[in-house]
Amino acid sequence: MCGGWKMSGGWTANQIGFNSEEVILTSPDPIRGLDEPTRKTFGKQKYRFDGRKERERYKLCWSARSVIYPELVLKQNHNAEYEPTDLFGVPTHAAFTNDFVNNAAETYPLPEDETPHPNTVFYRVEKLSVGEILDQFNSAMERIIEVARDKGALEGELDLAIDLTDWRYYGDGDDPMVLRVKPKKGTTKAFVLATVYAIVDGQRFTLKAIPVSSLSDKDEILGDLLDYAKNIVDIGTLYVDRGFFTVDCIKAIKERGVKFLMPATKNDRVKREMEKGNPRVVDFEYGVHRKNPVNFNLGIVENDDEEVKTFATNHEVNEDELEKLFDMYSLRWGIETSYRVKHQFRPKTRTKKYEPRIFLFLFSVCLYNLWVLVNFQVMKRFGEDSEIYMTAKTFTDKMIEALPQPEPPPTDHN
Repeated sequence: MCGGWKMSGGWTANQIGFNSEEVILTSPDPIRGLDEPTRKTFGKQKYRFDGRKERERYKLCWSARSVIYPELVLKQNHNAEYEPTDLFGVPTHAAFTNDFVNNAAETYPLPEDETPHPNTVFYRVEKLSVGEILDQFNSAMERIIEVARDKGALEGELDLAIDLTDWRYYGDGDDPMVLRVKPKKGTTKAFVLATVYAIVDGQRFTLKAIPVSSLSDKDEILGDLLDYAKNIVDIGTLYVDRGFFTVDCIKAIKERGVKFLMPATKNDRVKREMEKGNPRVVDFEYGVHRKNPVNFNLGIVENDDEEVKTFATNHEVNEDELEKLFDMYSLRWGIETSYRVKHQFRPKTRTKKYEPRIFLFLFSVCLYNLWVLVNFQVMKRFGEDSEIYMTAKTFTDKMIEALPQPEPPPTDHN
């Protein structure tokens, strides 16, 4: 298995289309090369960098693109005109320009005769089953996690967040995997992913995503995500929204010994507790009419706008700590910048077929993770205030520049 940050040895120039007599390439290390000249000529390709910042950004982005590509395999004949890595450039460009895949093929920064037609991309993807697509992206996510752990991004106790992410759909509501959701953007239909995130330096780093169908049980999906996450990180507190405030979901969390915090739905019994005043902590039994109810601490607290909020948690908390509990949820769950940014990495498509849609959906999750990981490396190496740090917009711009280019020349350390 190979990726831009873990390769050993080198790639020959023939492997990327140059004459082998010119030079042998080695994989770049994204945190080395600070003494590299600002201009270097390789064959007919000139690399021009405006100082260290641009040089390091380019190298990081070039390395980032090579992490997931090797894990994604498309079915094709041995004499196919394009390799899978060539085809992935088009949806990557669509993601980074937040454009439709068809449009991205027209604006792709390579000559027209070297750019795959979008129909070719979809044709290859549609030959994969949903199971094959999920297996490949599980492998790609594991590869990103491997790199993240190697770089120290998942060390120590980390808080988790689990939520449901939707991709709005305007086709037939009876199409496969389409769910009915709350009205938004002119539709009540969507494809949905359940996703578990580790909160890394204020950003949500995705550990796993599971497609949700009309037959999915929320507590089983929650349990699957937690089981996977427990093998990857040491869990601090799990943050979920009130959509998981059910007896079965809370049981699934408690059975795994995970600390959690979530808003409590204001049903009749919760409202009666609210009427008794605040701040208060109540040992609350939920599901009293069921054979096996579940217990948790119900926190009742008033925020700065004099709104009474209710939380469910298995943290031991005193009444004088409830405001801190409220702030904790707001700070951790409220990292909505990450949620909004994630949509900037999603290619658009008009296709109604599920296979290419779930492929692009998961592809965008991987690209978002790479952005988080690249900036983690920047902060670790150069500090939190480094000028090399990239916003989502800067990252997309630099990735577009690096996308069609060959590997940058190795650093001369002699």
